[in-house]
Amino acid sequence: MFDRGDFDQLFRLYYTELYLFARRFLSREADCEDMVSAAFEDVWRNFAAIDREAARAYLYKSVRNKCIDHLRRDATHRRHALLYARLSEGYDHADRLAELHEREQIVSSILDSLPDYTRKIFIACYVDRKLYREVAEEMGISPNTVKKYISQALAIISEKRRGLIEKKS
Repeated sequence: MFDRGDFDQLFRLYYTELYLFARRFLSREADCEDMVSAAFEDVWRNFAAIDREAARAYLYKSVRNKCIDHLRRDATHRRHALLYARLSEGYDHADRLAELHEREQIVSSILDSLPDYTRKIFIACYVDRKLYREVAEEMGISPNTVKKYISQALAIISEKRRGLIEKKS
């Protein structure tokens, strides 16, 4: 058994070496300080029941256990954070898919609103990525006619797009 003077001596004698011992387990200085302080708090609360000769061993064991518990809590916290990130990523992905689907419907709707011949030329140039010259040859028209239809299609698309933006506002 020991008294307050013994406790102060114990603290001065072992604090630094216990801190260095905790550093073997933990990387953050503040965490090491917290674990060592918590071990000394346990000794303070139970100092009447702790034998002076066993105090050093008690402190080392206490610091080691507190560090291991801290690492376990930290690992559990990281696992939960990772799980949350994965779960919320699914929602973000679902939101993106819904947005893409909505955009596809809008584009499809706009393309469907184009006159048939204009739509065919537009799709050949912008979706199939054919050159104006290729489309002109396939359809038996001049490249300038292809340009004229593309200009008309872009004007219609621009107008429809502007209308959709105004509706959302």
